[in-house]
Amino acid sequence: MEEGKYHYEAQVTSRTGAPAGYDDVDVFGHEEYAQIKYKTLSWQLVAVLMIAEIVSNGMLSLPSSLAVVGIVPGVILIIFLGMFGLFTAWILIQFKLNHPEVHNMGDAGYILMGPFGRELLSFGTVVFAVFATGGQLLAGQIALGALSDNKLCLMLYTGIFAIPTLLFSLPRTLDRMSWLSIPSVLSILIAGLVGMGAAGAFPVAGRTISAAKGSDFYTAFVSITNPVFAYAG
Repeated sequence: MEEGKYHYEAQVTSRTGAPAGYDDVDVFGHEEYAQIKYKTLSWQLVAVLMIAEIVSNGMLSLPSSLAVVGIVPGVILIIFLGMFGLFTAWILIQFKLNHPEVHNMGDAGYILMGPFGRELLSFGTVVFAVFATGGQLLAGQIALGALSDNKLCLMLYTGIFAIPTLLFSLPRTLDRMSWLSIPSVLSILIAGLVGMGAAGAFPVAGRTISAAKGSDFYTAFVSITNPVFAYAG
């Protein structure tokens, strides 16, 4: 057995659903009789939270990618990125099962590359969170500007959208925050259905559907980043 790695049998404990011996080295340990429990997020709410965090970020931008590169390359790209995202998720699950002591990406970086890896992945996590939040604030700014015909300063729109974002992020546990993801998921589903219905009822005049389209590098690269961002996380 390699140092720092833990391999468990398929036996599962009846209380937590984790592999036998997992809680002995898990960062939060045994919580059956603990007064404060940290591992309270169910897998159902994890799914809702991930849909709200990841899918809603880029779902409405996927049609723009198909319009730039064409139907066939766009569909191939979306399927490939989806399979790649599924594979990386499986890798992360196996890594966590083999290293229950890992709590965040910094801990994983320490196992992979030592202190340098810990600082690198910790920095990357913070940068990703900042830019993801900035992307959401930008989307809110555009939405408020479109609804009000840009009658106010765009920075003011950003501030208006930032206030409820700050208030809704005050719950410091994912279990409580995941309940806020339910209306978010419903909103993105309704927006997607309304968008498809409106596009079918009021098609753009002269619009043609192409199996594949040529484009310059910059435009194609930007359009490809849309499905990448949709699967990011």
